[in-house]
Amino acid sequence: MRKIVFMVLLLQSSAVFAQKNTVDSLQSQLAATKDPLDSFSILVKISEINFVLGGGEADEATAIQFLSIAQKLHNDSLLAISYNWIGSYFAFTKGDNTAALEYYFKGLPLAVKAKDKRRISSLYFDISLVYFTLQNKEEAVNNLRKGNENLPEPSSSMHLFMLMQYQRGMSQYYVLSKQNDSALYYTQQLSATSTQLHSLSFQYGAQYLSGQVYEQMGDKEMAAVYFKKALATTPSIESSAGRLSFYEIYIPFLFNSGDITGAYDQANQLMRLGRRDNNNNIKLAAAGFLRQAFDSLHKTDSAYYYATMKDALNDSIFNQNNINKIQAMQFNEQLRSMEADAKKAEEALQRKQNIQYALITLGIIIFVILFLLLSRTIIVNEKWISFFTILGLLVVFEFINLLIHPWLAHITHESPVLMLLALVILAALLIPLHHRFEHIIKEKMVEKNKAIRLAAAKKTIEKLEKKEGDN
Repeated sequence: MRKIVFMVLLLQSSAVFAQKNTVDSLQSQLAATKDPLDSFSILVKISEINFVLGGGEADEATAIQFLSIAQKLHNDSLLAISYNWIGSYFAFTKGDNTAALEYYFKGLPLAVKAKDKRRISSLYFDISLVYFTLQNKEEAVNNLRKGNENLPEPSSSMHLFMLMQYQRGMSQYYVLSKQNDSALYYTQQLSATSTQLHSLSFQYGAQYLSGQVYEQMGDKEMAAVYFKKALATTPSIESSAGRLSFYEIYIPFLFNSGDITGAYDQANQLMRLGRRDNNNNIKLAAAGFLRQAFDSLHKTDSAYYYATMKDALNDSIFNQNNINKIQAMQFNEQLRSMEADAKKAEEALQRKQNIQYALITLGIIIFVILFLLLSRTIIVNEKWISFFTILGLLVVFEFINLLIHPWLAHITHESPVLMLLALVILAALLIPLHHRFEHIIKEKMVEKNKAIRLAAAKKTIEKLEKKEGDN
């Protein structure tokens, strides 16, 4: 067992050292850059390494930096990222679930507007974590599935990073649902993906969730192996919320194993974390475990003290006012999602109808031009040909615009300047083709007009000759 713990610590030290070097390099780049967008991008990378991969804390100062830059640049995508990090600060550092959900739901429509799948999935996964904290696993899994529906494409560098968050959430859901086979599958997937991405915090999650699955399956020896690995990882995890997830699983395991002293020691550590960060979620869990420990030790006064603390914290977190706020935010998000889906369907239908109208108009114009060119009796004025070819050019331009608009909007993130530039380039390509096409039509028209006039002249001459012959 000591050998396993030593190997875990050795691997963790290497990973932490590599991450520290990367962060130091990024910090140097951040100090050197003057561009706000570059600063934002570097800050995101540093935060992801520290918080998501390394198990650090989401801090207030960085969250404020994110929002300040995003507001100055008036960028919806950056605002969505900022609100995501602010939500994570409230959820995982401060333990304020209501404020966390408020910022997550604030960021979601901005991420949808920017068509940023990485950010959409991130917000849904983080929302699911808050619902797990609120002991609402069904709402948690609903948001997990929405996040999975919005995963970045497999070719994206962020695909595995986001998939790992889905795997962790599904592991947690199936563990809570006592569906051990499914839970074991997802913990194994999580372990493989987190190892591939060198994510210390997610490897930590895979360890303690695997321990809980094996405990539920009755294999206490295997459970102990995984809990020992997680215990060895714990000192490297700076996030108190990350540690809470471990303690909530490990301390009950100690109680069930009859190790009351060990459970008491771990609960004390948990309470110190909660008091350090003034995090009610952590203090609530710690108070419950300490009450249980003192009950087992027959220390009724201490047990009563922590029972009273637990009741007060429970009321603060789960009071009706907070529940109403959360339900209202959830309902508003459902309405927003429904309205957005209806708007998309309406826009798609309108685009389809517009394409059909453009095709009909283009067909009529082509028919008229062909009729004028092929008619053997009508002499065509060049002005009419110019009029119809210009009209045809406009219809073709609009038709192409309707076809490529969704793709163009996605590529340019609906930037008016970029979309205008793309349409100008399209027009620049069509105008020479239009001139060439018009020139060919006019040549054909002139030849046809000459042929009609020549035929008419021949008929006139024949009539005159016939009259002269009769005379």
